[in-house]
Amino acid sequence: MKQPPSETREESSSDTDSTGPRLVGALFVLTGLAHLVVPTLLLDLASRSYETILNVEFTPDSGASTRVRALGVGLVAAGAHLLYYDGVLPKKD
Repeated sequence: MKQPPSETREESSSDTDSTGPRLVGALFVLTGLAHLVVPTLLLDLASRSYETILNVEFTPDSGASTRVRALGVGLVAAGAHLLYYDGVLPKKD
């Protein structure tokens, strides 16, 4: 027995809805890991980008690497949440 078109559209949209938060979560985790592993490289890249694109001198201070790592922890936590719950709020099934 065939399903009405409206029901099949709901199934395909739920697949798309499910993919979005998981993709963003995976990107957050990867970005967070980069912030944790290579903070000085990211600061150097930011410094060069500021000088090239904005023509502004950017000199990170001594605590900048620690703050970049702290941001990485937050990104990994947010990404893990999105991956686990498949959205910002847990689904009520």
